[in-house]
Amino acid sequence: MNIKRKPVVFHNVIRAAAKCKSEEWHLSAVELRNAVIKSGLYGTGPIIYQYANCDPKTDMADYTFYLPVNAPIQLAENGKYRFFPEWKFANVLSRKYRYHYLDMNEVLEDFLHDVGSLKATVRGPLFYSIHNVQHDEIVNAEFYMPMKEDWIEPPDDIRFHSYFSIENMVSLCIAENV
Repeated sequence: MNIKRKPVVFHNVIRAAAKCKSEEWHLSAVELRNAVIKSGLYGTGPIIYQYANCDPKTDMADYTFYLPVNAPIQLAENGKYRFFPEWKFANVLSRKYRYHYLDMNEVLEDFLHDVGSLKATVRGPLFYSIHNVQHDEIVNAEFYMPMKEDWIEPPDDIRFHSYFSIENMVSLCIAENV
């Protein structure tokens, strides 16, 4: 199989992070989208999600959202946002899925199982992007996993990217007591 190696690059990315229950993650994503629109910007790519540190007892997890926008933002040193010149990972595997939002855990397990079966070394972190605005309960998403090896022969439905880059990134941290 021939695989074309090419980068995945996004510019001018705003980042927001939240700790919340699994059924509330979308509220932080909506807050990010509304803040972008309110500032006169607009998204130029998918919202990319990172999910980590899930506690099954409390149903709490850390969610991070990245949204590429049309222009860079000037930020104050101690402001609510932080600017990063780039966000990049080398040797990233990805797979696209279309699923009912309640099937997220099964989709995640499927991707991680198939990545694990490739006999390669995961570098992480796992992240994913949502490619549609949900008006129904169906999600179009792409899951990503950075790997240590500089070449992996993936199955037909998994893509290998030589690097994944998000440049001119802005960071927003949302903290609240739960």
